[in-house]
Amino acid sequence: MLVLALSALLAATPLTSGSMEQQAQRHLLQEFERVGRRAPQVDPALSQAARTLAQAALDDSPSGAVELLALTQALSDAGGADPSPRSYVIRAWARDHALGTLLDRKDFNQEPASHVGVGVAVQGERASIVVLLAERKAILQRFPRSFDKPGLGQSLCGELVPPLRWTEVYVTRPDGGVERPPLTRESGPSFCTRLLFPTEGRYTVELIGRGDKGPEVAALFLVDVGASRQKGERERVVEPTTVEAARVAVLARINALRRAHGAQELALDDTLTTVAQAYSERMAREGFFAHVAPDGSDLRGRLAAVSGQRYRTAGENLGLASGPLAAHFGIEHSPGHRSNLLGVQYTHAGIGVAFQQVDGRDQVLLTEVFASNGAATVSEPVDPLEEAYKALASHRATRGLPPLERNPVLERIALDHARRALALDQPKVQLPGSKVHDRVFSTLEEARSASVDFYVTESPSLLPDSKSLGDRKNTTVGVGAVRGDSRTYGKGQYWLVIIYAATR
Repeated sequence: MLVLALSALLAATPLTSGSMEQQAQRHLLQEFERVGRRAPQVDPALSQAARTLAQAALDDSPSGAVELLALTQALSDAGGADPSPRSYVIRAWARDHALGTLLDRKDFNQEPASHVGVGVAVQGERASIVVLLAERKAILQRFPRSFDKPGLGQSLCGELVPPLRWTEVYVTRPDGGVERPPLTRESGPSFCTRLLFPTEGRYTVELIGRGDKGPEVAALFLVDVGASRQKGERERVVEPTTVEAARVAVLARINALRRAHGAQELALDDTLTTVAQAYSERMAREGFFAHVAPDGSDLRGRLAAVSGQRYRTAGENLGLASGPLAAHFGIEHSPGHRSNLLGVQYTHAGIGVAFQQVDGRDQVLLTEVFASNGAATVSEPVDPLEEAYKALASHRATRGLPPLERNPVLERIALDHARRALALDQPKVQLPGSKVHDRVFSTLEEARSASVDFYVTESPSLLPDSKSLGDRKNTTVGVGAVRGDSRTYGKGQYWLVIIYAATR
Protein backbone atom coordinates (compact mmCIF):
# COMPACT_ATOMS: atom_id res chain seq x y z
CA MET A 1 0.00 0.00 0.00
CA LEU A 2 2.76 2.41 0.93
CA VAL A 3 4.74 1.62 -2.21
CA LEU A 4 1.68 2.14 -4.40
CA ALA A 5 0.91 5.46 -2.71
CA LEU A 6 4.45 6.69 -3.21
CA SER A 7 4.43 5.68 -6.87
CA ALA A 8 1.12 7.46 -7.40
CA LEU A 9 2.44 10.61 -5.77
CA LEU A 10 5.57 10.66 -7.90
CA ALA A 11 3.60 10.03 -11.06
CA ALA A 12 1.04 12.72 -10.32
CA THR A 13 3.57 15.49 -9.73
CA PRO A 14 5.76 16.61 -12.68
CA LEU A 15 9.32 16.18 -11.46
CA THR A 16 11.58 19.13 -12.17
CA SER A 17 15.03 19.58 -10.69
CA GLY A 18 13.59 22.18 -8.31
CA SER A 19 10.72 20.02 -7.07
CA MET A 20 13.06 17.05 -6.66
CA GLU A 21 15.43 19.15 -4.57
CA GLN A 22 12.55 20.31 -2.36
CA GLN A 23 11.30 16.78 -1.76
CA ALA A 24 14.83 15.51 -1.09
CA GLN A 25 15.55 18.30 1.38
CA ARG A 26 12.25 17.72 3.17
CA HIS A 27 13.00 14.00 3.47
CA LEU A 28 16.49 14.61 4.87
CA LEU A 29 15.32 17.06 7.51
CA GLN A 30 12.42 14.83 8.55
CA GLU A 31 14.75 11.85 8.91
CA PHE A 32 16.86 13.71 11.48
CA GLU A 33 13.80 14.90 13.37
CA ARG A 34 12.33 11.39 13.30
CA VAL A 35 15.11 10.09 15.55
CA GLY A 36 15.11 13.15 17.80
CA ARG A 37 18.17 14.83 16.30
CA ARG A 38 18.37 18.47 15.35
CA ALA A 39 17.93 18.80 11.60
CA PRO A 40 20.96 20.22 9.76
CA GLN A 41 20.71 23.68 8.29
CA VAL A 42 20.33 23.92 4.51
CA ASP A 43 23.49 25.70 3.34
CA PRO A 44 23.69 27.69 0.06
CA ALA A 45 27.33 26.79 -0.66
CA LEU A 46 26.77 23.08 -0.05
CA SER A 47 23.62 23.20 -2.19
CA GLN A 48 25.39 24.93 -5.09
CA ALA A 49 28.29 22.48 -4.89
CA ALA A 50 25.82 19.57 -4.85
CA ARG A 51 24.18 20.90 -8.05
CA THR A 52 27.57 21.14 -9.77
CA LEU A 53 28.46 17.60 -8.74
CA ALA A 54 25.04 16.30 -9.77
CA GLN A 55 25.56 17.73 -13.25
CA ALA A 56 28.96 16.04 -13.46
CA ALA A 57 27.41 12.79 -12.24
CA LEU A 58 25.19 12.66 -15.33
CA ASP A 59 28.31 12.19 -17.43
CA ASP A 60 31.24 10.53 -15.74
CA SER A 61 31.13 10.56 -11.94
CA PRO A 62 30.63 7.20 -10.20
CA SER A 63 27.65 6.59 -7.98
CA GLY A 64 28.22 6.32 -4.24
CA ALA A 65 30.54 9.18 -3.30
CA VAL A 66 32.67 11.96 -4.76
CA GLU A 67 36.45 11.97 -4.48
CA LEU A 68 37.75 14.69 -2.18
CA LEU A 69 39.57 16.82 -4.77
CA ALA A 70 36.49 17.14 -6.99
CA LEU A 71 34.33 17.81 -3.92
CA THR A 72 36.70 20.50 -2.61
CA GLN A 73 36.84 22.09 -6.06
CA ALA A 74 33.05 22.31 -6.37
CA LEU A 75 32.61 23.58 -2.82
CA SER A 76 35.36 26.18 -3.24
CA ASP A 77 33.71 27.50 -6.40
CA ALA A 78 30.49 27.84 -4.40
CA GLY A 79 32.25 29.81 -1.63
CA GLY A 80 32.27 26.98 0.91
CA ALA A 81 35.10 25.61 3.04
CA ASP A 82 33.84 22.49 4.83
CA PRO A 83 36.85 20.14 4.65
CA SER A 84 35.28 16.77 3.81
CA PRO A 85 31.48 16.67 3.65
CA ARG A 86 30.00 13.20 3.45
CA SER A 87 28.73 12.80 -0.11
CA TYR A 88 26.04 10.60 -1.62
CA VAL A 89 25.45 10.25 -5.37
CA ILE A 90 22.32 8.69 -6.85
CA ARG A 91 21.86 8.27 -10.62
CA ALA A 92 18.97 6.74 -12.53
CA TRP A 93 17.59 6.55 -16.06
CA ALA A 94 14.23 7.83 -14.81
CA ARG A 95 13.67 10.86 -12.56
CA ASP A 96 11.14 9.13 -10.31
CA HIS A 97 13.55 6.24 -9.78
CA ALA A 98 16.31 8.59 -8.61
CA LEU A 99 13.99 10.39 -6.20
CA GLY A 100 12.40 7.17 -5.02
CA THR A 101 15.81 5.68 -4.24
CA LEU A 102 16.67 8.69 -2.08
CA LEU A 103 13.31 8.68 -0.29
CA ASP A 104 13.78 4.99 0.54
CA ARG A 105 17.06 5.66 2.36
CA LYS A 106 16.77 5.86 6.14
CA ASP A 107 20.45 6.13 7.06
CA PHE A 108 21.19 9.81 6.46
CA ASN A 109 20.34 10.64 10.09
CA GLN A 110 23.26 8.53 11.30
CA GLU A 111 25.79 11.11 10.10
CA PRO A 112 27.13 13.92 12.33
CA ALA A 113 25.86 16.94 10.41
CA SER A 114 25.20 20.58 11.15
CA HIS A 115 24.65 21.65 7.52
CA VAL A 116 23.30 20.01 4.37
CA GLY A 117 23.11 20.66 0.66
CA VAL A 118 21.09 18.86 -2.01
CA GLY A 119 21.60 19.21 -5.74
CA VAL A 120 19.66 17.71 -8.64
CA ALA A 121 20.51 17.61 -12.34
CA VAL A 122 18.27 16.25 -15.10
CA GLN A 123 18.90 15.46 -18.75
CA GLY A 124 15.86 14.21 -20.55
CA GLU A 125 14.47 11.53 -18.26
CA ARG A 126 17.83 10.81 -16.68
CA ALA A 127 18.51 12.35 -13.28
CA SER A 128 21.20 12.51 -10.62
CA ILE A 129 20.96 13.62 -7.00
CA VAL A 130 23.88 14.59 -4.79
CA VAL A 131 23.58 15.01 -1.01
CA LEU A 132 26.34 16.71 1.00
CA LEU A 133 26.31 16.49 4.80
CA ALA A 134 28.86 18.53 6.75
CA GLU A 135 29.72 18.96 10.40
CA ARG A 136 30.95 22.56 10.35
CA LYS A 137 34.15 23.12 12.29
CA ALA A 138 34.97 26.73 11.41
CA ILE A 139 33.06 29.86 10.45
CA LEU A 140 35.02 32.00 7.98
CA GLN A 141 34.44 35.52 6.79
CA ARG A 142 33.94 35.85 3.02
CA PHE A 143 37.16 35.25 1.13
CA PRO A 144 37.74 35.46 -2.65
CA ARG A 145 38.28 32.19 -4.44
CA SER A 146 40.00 33.82 -7.41
CA PHE A 147 42.35 36.71 -8.17
CA ASP A 148 42.81 38.13 -11.66
CA LYS A 149 46.57 38.51 -11.33
CA PRO A 150 49.35 37.34 -9.01
CA GLY A 151 50.94 39.45 -6.30
CA LEU A 152 47.72 40.22 -4.47
CA GLY A 153 46.80 39.36 -0.90
CA GLN A 154 43.79 39.20 1.37
CA SER A 155 43.12 38.82 5.10
CA LEU A 156 41.46 35.58 6.15
CA CYS A 157 39.54 35.80 9.42
CA GLY A 158 37.27 33.39 11.18
CA GLU A 159 36.42 31.45 14.28
CA LEU A 160 36.77 27.78 15.16
CA VAL A 161 33.71 25.91 16.37
CA PRO A 162 34.20 24.48 19.90
CA PRO A 163 35.82 22.32 21.06
CA LEU A 164 38.47 23.23 18.47
CA ARG A 165 40.98 25.96 19.28
CA TRP A 166 44.63 26.91 18.60
CA THR A 167 44.45 27.80 14.91
CA GLU A 168 47.12 26.97 12.33
CA VAL A 169 46.89 27.97 8.65
CA TYR A 170 48.77 26.27 5.80
CA VAL A 171 48.92 27.26 2.12
CA THR A 172 50.06 24.85 -0.59
CA ARG A 173 51.49 26.76 -3.56
CA PRO A 174 51.01 25.75 -7.22
CA ASP A 175 54.54 24.27 -7.22
CA GLY A 176 53.68 21.97 -4.30
CA GLY A 177 55.54 23.95 -1.64
CA VAL A 178 53.76 24.52 1.67
CA GLU A 179 53.84 27.73 3.71
CA ARG A 180 52.54 28.52 7.16
CA PRO A 181 51.57 32.21 7.29
CA PRO A 182 51.70 33.72 10.79
CA LEU A 183 48.50 34.73 12.54
CA THR A 184 48.01 38.49 12.73
CA ARG A 185 45.42 38.11 15.46
CA GLU A 186 44.40 35.28 17.76
CA SER A 187 41.92 35.46 20.59
CA GLY A 188 40.71 32.07 21.77
CA PRO A 189 39.07 30.40 18.79
CA SER A 190 39.03 33.63 16.73
CA PHE A 191 41.90 34.41 14.35
CA CYS A 192 43.11 36.46 11.38
CA THR A 193 46.00 35.92 8.98
CA ARG A 194 47.24 37.54 5.79
CA LEU A 195 47.43 35.30 2.71
CA LEU A 196 49.59 36.22 -0.29
CA PHE A 197 49.43 34.73 -3.79
CA PRO A 198 52.66 35.68 -5.60
CA THR A 199 52.37 33.44 -8.71
CA GLU A 200 49.71 32.18 -11.09
CA GLY A 201 48.05 28.84 -10.46
CA ARG A 202 45.97 27.07 -7.87
CA TYR A 203 46.55 27.36 -4.13
CA THR A 204 45.13 25.13 -1.40
CA VAL A 205 44.28 26.86 1.88
CA GLU A 206 43.93 24.64 4.92
CA LEU A 207 42.88 25.62 8.42
CA ILE A 208 43.88 23.31 11.28
CA GLY A 209 42.20 23.44 14.67
CA ARG A 210 43.34 21.60 17.77
CA GLY A 211 41.14 20.16 20.47
CA ASP A 212 41.16 17.30 22.95
CA LYS A 213 41.32 14.77 20.12
CA GLY A 214 44.37 16.43 18.54
CA PRO A 215 44.61 18.36 15.26
CA GLU A 216 41.70 18.37 12.82
CA VAL A 217 41.22 19.92 9.40
CA ALA A 218 38.64 22.60 10.16
CA ALA A 219 38.39 24.30 6.75
CA LEU A 220 39.70 23.63 3.26
CA PHE A 221 39.33 25.56 0.02
CA LEU A 222 41.06 26.36 -3.27
CA VAL A 223 42.08 29.74 -4.67
CA ASP A 224 42.85 30.32 -8.37
CA VAL A 225 45.16 33.09 -9.48
CA GLY A 226 45.76 34.32 -13.01
CA ALA A 227 44.67 33.76 -16.59
CA SER A 228 42.93 30.41 -16.26
CA ARG A 229 40.44 31.86 -13.82
CA GLN A 230 39.80 34.97 -15.95
CA LYS A 231 38.49 32.65 -18.67
CA GLY A 232 36.03 31.19 -16.20
CA GLU A 233 37.82 27.87 -16.11
CA ARG A 234 39.34 26.33 -13.02
CA GLU A 235 42.91 25.24 -13.58
CA ARG A 236 43.01 21.47 -13.75
CA VAL A 237 45.63 19.45 -11.93
CA VAL A 238 48.08 17.94 -14.41
CA GLU A 239 48.14 14.34 -13.21
CA PRO A 240 51.21 12.16 -13.76
CA THR A 241 50.55 9.38 -16.25
CA THR A 242 53.41 6.99 -15.41
CA VAL A 243 54.26 5.17 -12.19
CA GLU A 244 57.67 6.79 -11.91
CA ALA A 245 56.36 10.33 -12.49
CA ALA A 246 53.56 9.75 -9.97
CA ARG A 247 56.06 8.46 -7.41
CA VAL A 248 58.21 11.58 -7.76
CA ALA A 249 55.22 13.95 -7.59
CA VAL A 250 53.65 12.30 -4.54
CA LEU A 251 56.95 12.15 -2.61
CA ALA A 252 57.52 15.85 -3.37
CA ARG A 253 54.09 16.67 -1.90
CA ILE A 254 54.77 14.59 1.20
CA ASN A 255 58.11 16.26 1.85
CA ALA A 256 56.73 19.75 1.22
CA LEU A 257 54.12 19.15 3.90
CA ARG A 258 56.70 17.72 6.31
CA ARG A 259 59.00 20.73 5.82
CA ALA A 260 56.15 23.09 6.65
CA HIS A 261 55.56 21.22 9.91
CA GLY A 262 59.23 21.04 10.81
CA ALA A 263 59.55 17.29 10.21
CA GLN A 264 62.49 15.57 8.55
CA GLU A 265 62.07 14.83 4.84
CA LEU A 266 61.59 11.21 3.84
CA ALA A 267 63.93 9.32 1.51
CA LEU A 268 62.56 6.87 -1.05
CA ASP A 269 63.38 3.28 -0.07
CA ASP A 270 63.55 0.46 -2.64
CA THR A 271 62.17 -2.23 -0.33
CA LEU A 272 59.26 -0.08 0.82
CA THR A 273 58.55 0.90 -2.78
CA THR A 274 58.51 -2.76 -3.86
CA VAL A 275 55.98 -3.56 -1.13
CA ALA A 276 53.82 -0.52 -1.92
CA GLN A 277 53.82 -1.13 -5.68
CA ALA A 278 52.98 -4.80 -5.32
CA TYR A 279 50.07 -3.99 -3.01
CA SER A 280 48.61 -1.31 -5.31
CA GLU A 281 48.76 -3.77 -8.21
CA ARG A 282 47.20 -6.51 -6.09
CA MET A 283 44.28 -4.31 -5.03
CA ALA A 284 43.69 -3.35 -8.67
CA ARG A 285 43.94 -6.96 -9.85
CA GLU A 286 41.76 -8.53 -7.13
CA GLY A 287 39.25 -5.68 -6.83
CA PHE A 288 39.53 -4.69 -3.16
CA PHE A 289 40.66 -1.59 -1.25
CA ALA A 290 41.72 -2.16 2.36
CA HIS A 291 44.77 -2.26 4.62
CA VAL A 292 44.14 -5.95 5.35
CA ALA A 293 44.02 -8.14 2.22
CA PRO A 294 41.30 -10.77 1.71
CA ASP A 295 43.72 -13.49 2.83
CA GLY A 296 44.25 -11.67 6.16
CA SER A 297 47.76 -10.38 5.42
CA ASP A 298 48.66 -6.91 6.67
CA LEU A 299 51.48 -4.41 6.20
CA ARG A 300 53.76 -6.07 8.73
CA GLY A 301 53.46 -9.41 6.95
CA ARG A 302 54.02 -7.85 3.53
CA LEU A 303 57.19 -6.14 4.74
CA ALA A 304 58.50 -9.33 6.37
CA ALA A 305 57.82 -11.37 3.21
CA VAL A 306 59.92 -9.02 1.08
CA SER A 307 62.70 -7.97 3.45
CA GLY A 308 62.89 -11.04 5.70
CA GLN A 309 63.02 -8.66 8.67
CA ARG A 310 60.60 -6.62 10.73
CA TYR A 311 60.72 -2.87 10.52
CA ARG A 312 60.99 -1.13 13.84
CA THR A 313 57.97 0.99 13.00
CA ALA A 314 55.88 1.24 9.86
CA GLY A 315 52.68 2.85 8.62
CA GLU A 316 50.54 2.76 5.51
CA ASN A 317 48.22 5.15 3.67
CA LEU A 318 45.84 4.14 0.87
CA GLY A 319 44.20 6.48 -1.63
CA LEU A 320 41.70 5.94 -4.45
CA ALA A 321 40.82 8.59 -7.04
CA SER A 322 40.95 9.45 -10.73
CA GLY A 323 44.66 10.38 -10.54
CA PRO A 324 47.62 9.93 -8.17
CA LEU A 325 47.64 13.56 -6.98
CA ALA A 326 43.89 13.49 -6.44
CA ALA A 327 44.32 10.29 -4.42
CA HIS A 328 47.07 11.90 -2.34
CA PHE A 329 44.91 15.01 -1.83
CA GLY A 330 42.36 12.83 -0.07
CA ILE A 331 45.10 11.25 2.03
CA GLU A 332 46.63 14.60 2.96
CA HIS A 333 43.41 15.97 4.37
CA SER A 334 42.34 12.89 6.31
CA PRO A 335 43.34 13.14 10.01
CA GLY A 336 44.30 9.49 10.37
CA HIS A 337 46.38 9.43 7.19
CA ARG A 338 47.90 12.80 8.01
CA SER A 339 49.47 11.44 11.20
CA ASN A 340 51.47 9.04 9.03
CA LEU A 341 52.49 11.79 6.61
CA LEU A 342 53.85 13.90 9.48
CA GLY A 343 55.11 11.10 11.75
CA VAL A 344 58.46 12.20 13.20
CA GLN A 345 59.37 8.53 13.74
CA TYR A 346 59.54 7.89 9.98
CA THR A 347 62.65 8.41 7.85
CA HIS A 348 61.85 6.48 4.63
CA ALA A 349 58.90 5.98 2.30
CA GLY A 350 57.77 3.72 -0.50
CA ILE A 351 55.10 4.68 -3.03
CA GLY A 352 53.07 2.33 -5.21
CA VAL A 353 50.74 3.41 -8.03
CA ALA A 354 48.40 1.25 -10.10
CA PHE A 355 46.54 2.79 -13.05
CA GLN A 356 43.35 1.16 -14.28
CA GLN A 357 39.99 1.90 -15.89
CA VAL A 358 36.69 1.05 -14.22
CA ASP A 359 33.53 1.36 -16.31
CA GLY A 360 35.44 3.51 -18.78
CA ARG A 361 36.76 5.92 -16.10
CA ASP A 362 40.35 6.41 -15.00
CA GLN A 363 41.15 5.16 -11.52
CA VAL A 364 44.36 5.09 -9.50
CA LEU A 365 45.12 3.04 -6.39
CA LEU A 366 47.85 4.73 -4.37
CA THR A 367 49.80 3.03 -1.57
CA GLU A 368 52.17 4.99 0.68
CA VAL A 369 54.34 3.00 3.09
CA PHE A 370 56.43 4.65 5.81
CA ALA A 371 59.18 3.20 8.03
CA SER A 372 62.12 4.25 10.19
CA ASN A 373 65.81 3.73 9.38
CA GLY A 374 65.45 0.64 7.24
CA ALA A 375 64.79 -2.80 8.60
CA ALA A 376 65.61 -3.83 12.13
CA THR A 377 64.64 -6.74 14.31
CA VAL A 378 62.29 -5.74 17.09
CA SER A 379 62.40 -7.75 20.31
CA GLU A 380 59.19 -8.34 22.19
CA PRO A 381 58.85 -5.88 25.08
CA VAL A 382 59.37 -7.39 28.51
CA ASP A 383 56.83 -4.99 30.04
CA PRO A 384 54.76 -3.05 27.47
CA LEU A 385 53.43 -0.67 30.09
CA GLU A 386 56.91 0.22 31.35
CA GLU A 387 58.12 0.80 27.78
CA ALA A 388 55.20 3.17 27.15
CA TYR A 389 55.97 5.14 30.33
CA LYS A 390 59.66 5.34 29.39
CA ALA A 391 58.77 6.74 25.96
CA LEU A 392 56.48 9.36 27.53
CA ALA A 393 59.12 10.30 30.11
CA SER A 394 61.73 10.73 27.38
CA HIS A 395 59.51 13.09 25.38
CA ARG A 396 58.63 15.00 28.54
CA ALA A 397 62.31 15.41 29.48
CA THR A 398 63.18 16.59 25.97
CA ARG A 399 60.69 19.43 26.44
CA GLY A 400 62.31 20.35 29.77
CA LEU A 401 59.12 19.57 31.69
CA PRO A 402 58.82 17.80 35.07
CA PRO A 403 57.88 14.09 34.99
CA LEU A 404 54.26 13.06 35.18
CA GLU A 405 52.99 11.07 38.15
CA ARG A 406 51.54 7.64 37.38
CA ASN A 407 47.93 7.39 38.52
CA PRO A 408 46.33 3.96 39.11
CA VAL A 409 42.80 5.33 38.65
CA LEU A 410 43.66 6.66 35.20
CA GLU A 411 45.44 3.38 34.39
CA ARG A 412 42.31 1.34 35.14
CA ILE A 413 40.13 3.59 32.98
CA ALA A 414 42.70 3.55 30.16
CA LEU A 415 43.08 -0.24 30.20
CA ASP A 416 39.34 -0.86 30.22
CA HIS A 417 38.86 1.57 27.34
CA ALA A 418 41.70 0.01 25.31
CA ARG A 419 40.10 -3.44 25.72
CA ARG A 420 36.69 -2.16 24.62
CA ALA A 421 38.20 -0.37 21.62
CA LEU A 422 40.06 -3.48 20.46
CA ALA A 423 36.91 -5.59 20.81
CA LEU A 424 34.99 -3.08 18.66
CA ASP A 425 37.97 -2.50 16.32
CA GLN A 426 37.53 1.25 16.87
CA PRO A 427 40.44 3.29 18.33
CA LYS A 428 38.18 6.12 19.50
CA VAL A 429 37.98 8.18 22.69
CA GLN A 430 34.18 7.96 22.63
CA LEU A 431 32.78 4.42 22.63
CA PRO A 432 29.39 3.00 23.61
CA GLY A 433 29.43 2.72 27.39
CA SER A 434 32.85 4.31 27.74
CA LYS A 435 33.30 8.07 27.43
CA VAL A 436 36.78 8.58 28.80
CA HIS A 437 36.48 12.20 29.89
CA ASP A 438 33.23 11.56 31.76
CA ARG A 439 34.74 8.56 33.50
CA VAL A 440 37.81 10.54 34.58
CA PHE A 441 35.82 13.37 36.12
CA SER A 442 33.38 11.03 37.88
CA THR A 443 36.17 8.87 39.32
CA LEU A 444 39.07 11.24 39.96
CA GLU A 445 37.66 14.04 42.11
CA GLU A 446 40.82 16.17 42.02
CA ALA A 447 40.91 16.30 38.20
CA ARG A 448 40.49 19.81 36.80
CA SER A 449 41.00 18.87 33.14
CA ALA A 450 41.72 15.75 31.15
CA SER A 451 42.97 14.86 27.69
CA VAL A 452 43.41 11.55 25.89
CA ASP A 453 45.79 10.15 23.26
CA PHE A 454 45.03 6.88 21.45
CA TYR A 455 47.57 4.96 19.36
CA VAL A 456 47.69 1.62 17.56
CA THR A 457 51.35 0.71 17.17
CA GLU A 458 53.72 -2.22 16.78
CA SER A 459 55.69 -1.31 19.91
CA PRO A 460 54.89 0.79 23.01
CA SER A 461 58.39 2.28 22.81
CA LEU A 462 57.39 4.07 19.58
CA LEU A 463 54.83 6.40 21.14
CA PRO A 464 55.23 9.85 19.52
CA ASP A 465 55.28 13.22 21.23
CA SER A 466 51.93 14.98 21.51
CA LYS A 467 50.37 18.27 22.51
CA SER A 468 48.83 16.74 25.63
CA LEU A 469 52.19 15.32 26.68
CA GLY A 470 53.75 18.75 26.31
CA ASP A 471 51.01 20.57 28.24
CA ARG A 472 52.63 22.00 31.37
CA LYS A 473 49.29 21.96 33.22
CA ASN A 474 49.09 18.16 33.12
CA THR A 475 50.54 16.61 36.27
CA THR A 476 49.43 12.97 36.22
CA VAL A 477 49.07 10.21 33.64
CA GLY A 478 47.66 6.70 33.23
CA VAL A 479 48.44 4.29 30.41
CA GLY A 480 46.38 1.30 29.31
CA ALA A 481 48.00 -1.20 26.95
CA VAL A 482 46.40 -4.23 25.32
CA ARG A 483 47.68 -6.33 22.43
CA GLY A 484 45.54 -8.13 19.91
CA ASP A 485 44.49 -8.75 16.32
CA SER A 486 42.39 -6.30 14.33
CA ARG A 487 40.62 -6.65 10.99
CA THR A 488 41.51 -3.04 10.21
CA TYR A 489 44.95 -2.55 11.75
CA GLY A 490 46.44 -6.03 11.51
CA LYS A 491 47.67 -8.69 13.91
CA GLY A 492 49.63 -8.29 17.12
CA GLN A 493 49.31 -4.51 17.41
CA TYR A 494 49.37 -2.67 20.75
CA TRP A 495 46.32 -0.53 21.47
CA LEU A 496 47.48 2.20 23.82
CA VAL A 497 45.28 4.71 25.65
CA ILE A 498 47.09 7.53 27.47
CA ILE A 499 45.03 9.71 29.81
CA TYR A 500 46.51 12.98 31.11
CA ALA A 501 44.98 15.03 33.90
CA ALA A 502 45.65 18.32 35.62
CA THR A 503 44.91 17.87 39.31
CA ARG A 504 44.16 20.31 42.09
